[in-house]
Amino acid sequence: MISPRIKAFLIHLGISLVLFLALLYVIVYIWYPPPFFKYDGGWQGIQLIIGVDLVLGPMLTLAVFNIKKARHLLKRDLTIIGIIQIGALIAGCWIVADQRTRLVIFSNDHFVSMTKTLMDESNISDTTLESLKSRHPAMGYVELPKNPEERKKFVQENSRKTPIFKRGDLYRPLTNEALIDAAQYGFDLDETGDAVPDLKPKIAAFLTKHGKTSKEVSALPVYCRYGNPAMIIDRETGEMIDTIDINHDQLLSTVIVRNRELREAQQKSQ
Repeated sequence: MISPRIKAFLIHLGISLVLFLALLYVIVYIWYPPPFFKYDGGWQGIQLIIGVDLVLGPMLTLAVFNIKKARHLLKRDLTIIGIIQIGALIAGCWIVADQRTRLVIFSNDHFVSMTKTLMDESNISDTTLESLKSRHPAMGYVELPKNPEERKKFVQENSRKTPIFKRGDLYRPLTNEALIDAAQYGFDLDETGDAVPDLKPKIAAFLTKHGKTSKEVSALPVYCRYGNPAMIIDRETGEMIDTIDINHDQLLSTVIVRNRELREAQQKSQ
């Protein structure tokens, strides 16, 4: 037979679990929509909520519940536990919400995810954020000169001042047309697989899953707090297909191998 203490613990745990599931939905689908749950702090947020909601409250109940206590003392103890848990949960939710992915910006040749803290540091106004909310989370790109030489010069000059991904005055909504343009700065997945052979099975499985060939898509790095995956974009439609666990260093290996092959070909031709 279950003791009153264990029964109280299980009841508290059940209530906490229902609350946790509701918060889980909010965190996974609203605050940290895919792929940002995995790479930008969603999992860390879940761990915080688990500690507060599923561990702290029920364990305190298990520790203090005693059927032999006077009714008013037991009621007082449970009320104090409830206040502690609710207060800690509110604080935890505030931290998780404050650090969520608020904005994603395409800057030159990569994406950068931004939290409210980073936006405040970059003086990104709420008005600017609202203008980019046609996607969730809000997404935009930094408008740069179309001429390659002017673009290169602009990037070099501004990198010494404010990083261009922080230039809110240059933000524009991330339309499919803008993504088609962005795709030209990306990497070829087959070339990346040739540069890093261990990635070939993963790349082949990804392309098969989405019914695409390497030439139909472009891979662009996404800078997040807990990982740097590659965003795969359809070169023709600008659709953001999915992310794949290929980091920036692995993508850059493509360029290193390509340049080496070019040098070897030039040496042979001489």
